[in-house]
Amino acid sequence: MLIPYRFKDGNLYVFLQRRSDDTPRNPDTLGGFGGGIEGEENNEEALLREMQEELEYTPKKHTLLGIFETDHSVSNYYIEEVNEDFEKGITVHEGKGGEWHKASAVIERKDISPNTRRVVRAILTQFLFVSNSQKV
Repeated sequence: MLIPYRFKDGNLYVFLQRRSDDTPRNPDTLGGFGGGIEGEENNEEALLREMQEELEYTPKKHTLLGIFETDHSVSNYYIEEVNEDFEKGITVHEGKGGEWHKASAVIERKDISPNTRRVVRAILTQFLFVSNSQKV
């Protein structure tokens, strides 16, 4: 799974997918982009394939945020800082499209999947730690 992010006006924003109404889990909620491993793929290969399928995008500077477990899956979540014109270079093929959200506000919304809420909190925690450690 990938969550693109960027900073704007001193705030962290995340790009999330608005899931379809007919998806089996968490319909019409916000979530990350990606899916599961197929065949003999490793996590990185699955990420690259899923981003091509869902966004026509090849991540170049992604980093592993962490491994998140739910009652039905274990997912590696990657993050990647993208530039202001990110949306011009992608085509969203799944869900209802992609949306930018201020990370600190989106975690309070009711229309975000529980796992994505955990992941966005982890992103915020990581950047808070980085920001605080830079002050030392």
